[in-house]
Amino acid sequence: MKLVINKYYEAFLLILFIIVNVLLYLFSIENAPLSVGADAGQYLRPARSLVDLGVFSLNPPGWTSEMGDGVMFTIGTPLYSIFLAPFYYLFGNGPLFYISLVILQCAILYLTGWISRFILFFFGGTKKYAFLLHALVIFNPNSLITAHLLQSETLFTLFLTLSTFYLFKMVSSKPIKNMILVGVFTGLLALTRPAGLYMIYALPLIVFFIFVVKVSFYKESGNFRIMSKAIIPLLVALTIVSPWYVRNYINTGEYFLSTTGGYFFYDNHIQLLQRGDGHIHSDAVKIAHKELSDVLGDRGVDLNCAGDRRHWKCHKHVFSAVLHNVMDRSFESHAKALAYSWGVLYLSGGASNIRNYLGYSGNQAIVTFQHETFDGINSIKKLFQNAGFPYTVLLIVTMLFVLVTRLMALIGIFIAVYKKENTIYIAILLFELVLFTIMYLYLGQSRFRVPLEPILMLLAVLSLRYRR
Repeated sequence: MKLVINKYYEAFLLILFIIVNVLLYLFSIENAPLSVGADAGQYLRPARSLVDLGVFSLNPPGWTSEMGDGVMFTIGTPLYSIFLAPFYYLFGNGPLFYISLVILQCAILYLTGWISRFILFFFGGTKKYAFLLHALVIFNPNSLITAHLLQSETLFTLFLTLSTFYLFKMVSSKPIKNMILVGVFTGLLALTRPAGLYMIYALPLIVFFIFVVKVSFYKESGNFRIMSKAIIPLLVALTIVSPWYVRNYINTGEYFLSTTGGYFFYDNHIQLLQRGDGHIHSDAVKIAHKELSDVLGDRGVDLNCAGDRRHWKCHKHVFSAVLHNVMDRSFESHAKALAYSWGVLYLSGGASNIRNYLGYSGNQAIVTFQHETFDGINSIKKLFQNAGFPYTVLLIVTMLFVLVTRLMALIGIFIAVYKKENTIYIAILLFELVLFTIMYLYLGQSRFRVPLEPILMLLAVLSLRYRR
């Protein structure tokens, strides 16, 4: 599969990309990648510990935290911290560390856009539309600003895009090599963020689906015994993540990828109480903590787990207890909370990160919006009224980008499926979208959408590729 390029267009795209990113960084606040990046310390602390002590710890020397010194790192997976470690080793925690991080992550974003071009060719894309897709991926406001932050989403997106590319190749070429590569990149996905584990679980189903379609609908030669090979990507992916499981078992006596599941689910419960039952944020936090403590107490679990929800001794108890409390809510509450969460996931523009990165005012407006009871259009009007001019402009621009590309993506899906040969590819993309949408439950955020942006931009371009 050869990519035909126009060197002038390519040079223009690259130069413009460099200029935009340089300007973003020059006008950012001091140490913006760390101070703006959500959960940045969760990644940087183990990286520093790895360099200074040779172990993964949450608190290297000189760091202070409510979790205490020397806490073993179990709340995440190691690959992004390993990714950061060379920068810290070479430059310490100074400006060169942040500059080099931003440069490499922007290069990864550019590479992700380049790989997306090849995915488009499975739909019969031309170089003109491939170029447009590349531009949409790298200048997407949500993805662009995330590449400037100390967050794992940019690297996670690269591995998800590569995994999708090799899933597509399995449809049209010899499967074994591609299945191995799917397993490798999906394993790396899970080592970058624990959310990737769900993709590992889904691999046999996706691969099985590919073989069923190829044999049953595309009338390819072979028989259903070949579908037993669907287990290959799963075995490869589990091999990739197994050293981290072994490390955790050696240190704790339990097998797990991370201990963040109960903690994340607890935050989901707070959002369910707030968006589904209509409580203000502070009341939702109190109710969630009380209900968690009550269930843990009834089950004879140490009540300290209600506060230390990510400890390796607590995370499974917390997850089980929160699940009990979540299932106790009404169907109406779940429906309202999911509608809000998935609306934010797919329709928010990511303007808050840009605002914070550039130091604009308006932070209190979004905090109020998030913590108060959602009142539909009235809450949105209040947000715009209190945001300030620069933040209002960012909100409008990013939301327009999102709304237009979401509409185009919907059109692209319906147009593309009219061609029989596209059905299997569209099904794979939609499966990935649904998987991650369900995974985020009641806690949808624009940054959680970053790994899905190349897929959404691809679907948007399909609306143009097949227009009549």
